[in-house]
Amino acid sequence: MFPRPTRRKISNIARVQRIYAIALTSFREAIRDRILFAVLGLGAASVCLGLGMGALSYGEVTRIVVDHGLVTVSLLANVVAIFLGATFLYKELELRTLYVLLARPVARHEIVLGKFVGILVTAAVFIALTASVLLALVTMTAAEETVAGVQRSQYALGLLMGVLHTRGSRLALLASALALGGVGLLVPRVRRALSVGAVLPISLAVFTAFALVARLVAPIETAYVVYGCALVLFEVAITASIAMLFSSFSTPFVTAMMSAGAFAIFRSTWMMQHVRGRFPAALRAMLEGIAQVVPNLHLFVPARPVLLPDDPARSALAYVLSSGAYATLYAAVLLAAASLLFRRRDLV
Repeated sequence: MFPRPTRRKISNIARVQRIYAIALTSFREAIRDRILFAVLGLGAASVCLGLGMGALSYGEVTRIVVDHGLVTVSLLANVVAIFLGATFLYKELELRTLYVLLARPVARHEIVLGKFVGILVTAAVFIALTASVLLALVTMTAAEETVAGVQRSQYALGLLMGVLHTRGSRLALLASALALGGVGLLVPRVRRALSVGAVLPISLAVFTAFALVARLVAPIETAYVVYGCALVLFEVAITASIAMLFSSFSTPFVTAMMSAGAFAIFRSTWMMQHVRGRFPAALRAMLEGIAQVVPNLHLFVPARPVLLPDDPARSALAYVLSSGAYATLYAAVLLAAASLLFRRRDLV
């Protein structure tokens, strides 16, 4: 006989199901918003712009494409998190759907957590799709830049590289794939069918496929992109929790402004810790004290050698995992504060 689940276990399962349902609804709301598709297109176009910037250099095309692409993914993913965090709770209040939720056995902190998970899944899909374009460009540039890259590409992608023997034909194939995906997402029936259980695994599968192909041609740069995308997702978790905190008591415009300001300040935390010059000692002490308390988002944009796997003295994976634990701790604290404020908010 199997042991009967206790009442507490049943309650926890029901709580997780409610949070998942809210996250699923939030994700579908985000998918229906045309602005997010515009941001996704802007991200893909900006990543491709790195190819033109790299053409101005000599022998550093792949590196410039990777650096520019990761900056694009990081900034736009945080913009998506701020935008969604500023509007999700307000839409529930404006459309009066929040009262329907609260009339059911749904706690206010479950709504906050569900909205946060929806933002995180949306950002993860955005990061995976944009980074897939970046990995495709890494494969293309690395296959042309060095002799080793050419040899690896001919060994791994011999038939495909033989058909697409020019850069123009490869770019045309990439543009056709992006255009096909964009046209498919414009179909209302396709958008209605999208859900967390379908889009997230498909996006991760696409990202994994491009990463495996790119690893055959440029293993070091591919590892750098993968680690960088993981750090971007951890940073987005903190940014989204900050937006949820401000959204729990303010309007979307104020939330977006305060979240963007907080993001800019927290990205500059490392500067507060190394203040020098003619600043008074009291001001330096105050800035260093603030830097010890607020999240240090600069940890998620480390120097390039930190994430390169070719240095045996450093472990890039250990750095990424410790950064993930750091982001989890701060996100939990900020979400707890957001839940407390939203619980005390007067909804009348």
